[in-house]
Amino acid sequence: MDIILQRMNLYFKKNPVTFVLLVLNTIMFFVVLFNGGFTTASLINNGGLLPRLVTDNKEYYRLLVSMFLHAGLLHFLMNSYFLYYLGSFTEKLLGSTRYAIIYMLSGLGASVAVWLFSDPDVVTIGASGALYGIMGGLLILTFLKANWFSPYGIRSIRMISIINIVFTLTLSGAVSVQGHLGGLVSGIILTYLFIPDLPNSKQRYQDHINPNNQVHNGKIIIDMDDVTDDDIYTN
Repeated sequence: MDIILQRMNLYFKKNPVTFVLLVLNTIMFFVVLFNGGFTTASLINNGGLLPRLVTDNKEYYRLLVSMFLHAGLLHFLMNSYFLYYLGSFTEKLLGSTRYAIIYMLSGLGASVAVWLFSDPDVVTIGASGALYGIMGGLLILTFLKANWFSPYGIRSIRMISIINIVFTLTLSGAVSVQGHLGGLVSGIILTYLFIPDLPNSKQRYQDHINPNNQVHNGKIIIDMDDVTDDDIYTN
């Protein structure tokens, strides 16, 4: 138990926003579990995004609360896994403040897209819109800041993006196309607006200061391997 707490504490120090988001998602998972379960009626009662209620009753809080709800254990675990890895990687890259803004506004962008363009009587929930925003942010960085990444890192990010976009378009009956694409577009735009001159992490990416920098021919190399457990849990 002590080891787990130590690792959680270290993860929080390195990735405070991602840690808080994971905690909020977990809390809301149990709130729904013990407050009606994962039925459609329960998800609506717990803040799920039903566009008609936003339009008719001005229940705008649903645009935000729905970002932290999930349809069941598998949905929760999949989004948590995605957030744990890509979220922490992006937070190190852009810094906690930029990352938090992009995550939250991408999630709201996804919710607004669902509200405006989805069936008004279908409830939508989940962190996927915000996560697609993070994914879109990483995707545009591979084009605008390609020198931040290794060739492997660029391929990994682009492949993850392509797979998820195809998944969204081919499984439109099972996932919210409006939410996913709304989050993706929001994340791309927001990241473009908030791109720093250099990657944020002072420990690894301050050019010519940290002797452990991976700098080759003026390029700052950031691999997707940076989100491995060894990186997360090593001082």
